[in-house]
Amino acid sequence: MLDLRVHFLEADGSLAPWRDQILSVVRETAERIRSRVPGLEAAPVDVIIERRPGEVIPELGLTGSCYRRALISLTLDPENDNFETSLAGGDLLRTLTHELHHSFRYATCGYGVRLGEALVTEGLADAFDDEVNGGDGRLWGHAIADGEWERVLERAERELWAETYDHAGWFYGDDRALPRWAGHTIGYHLVKTYLAANPDARPSQMTATPASVVIGEAWAPLRARLLAAA
Repeated sequence: MLDLRVHFLEADGSLAPWRDQILSVVRETAERIRSRVPGLEAAPVDVIIERRPGEVIPELGLTGSCYRRALISLTLDPENDNFETSLAGGDLLRTLTHELHHSFRYATCGYGVRLGEALVTEGLADAFDDEVNGGDGRLWGHAIADGEWERVLERAERELWAETYDHAGWFYGDDRALPRWAGHTIGYHLVKTYLAANPDARPSQMTATPASVVIGEAWAPLRARLLAAA
């Protein structure tokens, strides 16, 4: 069983009505990862759970972050109209699964400081969620319209290994020239392309795989496939 140490921060609002349900989700997440990904070992991880109105993904009423190997934050907004549905429908479980892959990767090669590294790290975390919980990505993994792919991929290719990049612009939509969640979508499809070409590969076993390996093998075929379909 993964050692997930939960801490409720409630100075900004009580989470008492949902505490038992949240703790059940944390336990289920740890069990799913343990049972479906045998041999995956991890040191203890602190999981902060806090209530911050308006500081979430609006479509879900919650969000997550991983700041370093041993620290994950889950932010909830019970006042959001979508919160109850998301909590009951498994979105908190899937968010925690995603963030745990970041934790595992922080323990090996790290999140990364360049766009290409962030694309692979985020794509692997979403593919790990698929591996553990099923499905075909989440809404941010399918956020680029067919007619936008060429422009977005060309810009990403120019910036892949630059010394600095606009993380908020690529991953949250702060750059109006980019579709919201463009980085998440590219990363997810990039990793899926790599996995399709390597049937024995699993995101759970790729926590230390360098971004250059995934990009080196998957970027060209992904670009060719998407542009051919546009």
